[in-house]
Amino acid sequence: MIKEERATSGHEHQHQRVKAEETSTMRDVLKNRDFLKLWLAQIVSQTAQQIVNIALVQQVFHLTESSTAVGGVIIAFTIPGILFAAIAGVFVERNSKRTMLIATNIARGVLVLAYIFTDKSWGAGAVLPLIYTVTLLFSAVSQFFSPAEASMIPLVVKKEELVAANSLFNLTLTGTALGGFVVLGPLLIGTIFNQNFAGLYIVICILCLAAAAVTYFLPKDKPIETMGELLRGRDGKATPTTRWQMLKSGIDTAWGELVEGWSFIRQDRAVGSAIIYWSIAIAVFMMLGTIGPGFLKQVLGIDPNQLFYVLLPGGIGLVIGVILVGRISNESNREDLINRSLLAAGVTLVIFALIQPVSSWIFGMVGVTPPSWLMLVLMGGLTLVLGGFNSSISVLAQTALQERSPEEIRARVFSAFYTVSNAILLVPVFFAGALADSLGYVQTVTGIGVLVALIAGFGFYRMKRRTAPETRPLSIGGVTPEEAEAALTIGSPAPRPLTAATEQQHHGTAKQDEQSDSTG
Repeated sequence: MIKEERATSGHEHQHQRVKAEETSTMRDVLKNRDFLKLWLAQIVSQTAQQIVNIALVQQVFHLTESSTAVGGVIIAFTIPGILFAAIAGVFVERNSKRTMLIATNIARGVLVLAYIFTDKSWGAGAVLPLIYTVTLLFSAVSQFFSPAEASMIPLVVKKEELVAANSLFNLTLTGTALGGFVVLGPLLIGTIFNQNFAGLYIVICILCLAAAAVTYFLPKDKPIETMGELLRGRDGKATPTTRWQMLKSGIDTAWGELVEGWSFIRQDRAVGSAIIYWSIAIAVFMMLGTIGPGFLKQVLGIDPNQLFYVLLPGGIGLVIGVILVGRISNESNREDLINRSLLAAGVTLVIFALIQPVSSWIFGMVGVTPPSWLMLVLMGGLTLVLGGFNSSISVLAQTALQERSPEEIRARVFSAFYTVSNAILLVPVFFAGALADSLGYVQTVTGIGVLVALIAGFGFYRMKRRTAPETRPLSIGGVTPEEAEAALTIGSPAPRPLTAATEQQHHGTAKQDEQSDSTG
């Protein structure tokens, strides 16, 4: 009886905990002062990073007017994600998260100041190597910032508030990407600073230091064993060989977890497809970011400072896509929606490329050139549509990864995704810039659109093959024995009705068999 009462009490406690998790809202989480500090630091630091991204894209294009050079900046941001993402997680796990947040924010603020010495008067040959080097270092530091930030959340909120806290952080991550890269960055560059990139970088440095100051007031945390203690040994007398073995063991552990996540991805076809689709969606936007300034100037004859008017509708489209896809998607139509969105994105890109030649041909028949405001409106409308399709692909793919990945391996699957997507990103981004400089912007964007549409077509083909009946042998798991028997039954001819004479003869034979059995 006592055991039964304890079981009931435990069940009620679990029910209360689940109910608390369901009722905890973002408003409740924001009442937590420590979480509020961490959240404000995220807003400031992530916005600063996104402004740096768009500022470098525009500065390098103004310096070189080369989309290949712009692609180099994006690649410099991407490479550290491939090299350090897995190792950074192990390092952060064995150090104080609060200390890591303070150190990384200060480091990023100091590194941004190095961009001040990239004056255009020095020439591209002297400035570009410095920009690429600082960008590599800035991105490398950021690889340690992100896991420290994510790991700090469970230390400042209650367990039942984790869902609401993570939702708020993910929402803010998207918001700062739109606010910094799409809205605030281009607006500041085109108005207040007006190509004064040095002044903008000073402001970004101040934002990074402000984020460091906010994180300084977070509660102190200390891991069970820090990286320094691990390398020094328990008695503080570890030899260099022992330290190297310990460090190598940590790297091997990180690599092993990454391989385990990748093995799961290879075994689950739906997860692999989701990663490919999501990577394509990211790559398309990065390629457009690479050749966007050149497309505006070389094709449309518009000042690249007005990139704001083209990117802003794209950001609005991203938000609209997130809202709509949540209402129309379900588990049964998810892959079909991804393929349809991918196909629509490819068609939109082709229209995006051809809108200027077609408009010039139409207006040319009356002897005038298309007004620049009209071209901005048309391009803005197309980026709005493209943003909607792009976000639907990303949301659906991310949902598929979350649903199909077991909880104990989910983080490694996402880690593998980020590593793989960054690696995939290098080639198209670089070649998009190079092709735009050599073949032309219209041809390059058209080619990207056609390629995306072909990938969507291949996705439809794979879906059709999976839904077709299996005909493989039983030995390799093609069909079950029951399905095989049903197939044989269905494939055999239906029995024909017997004639009267045949039926009478059949009954006579049966009667003789019965008499013979009784005699025996």
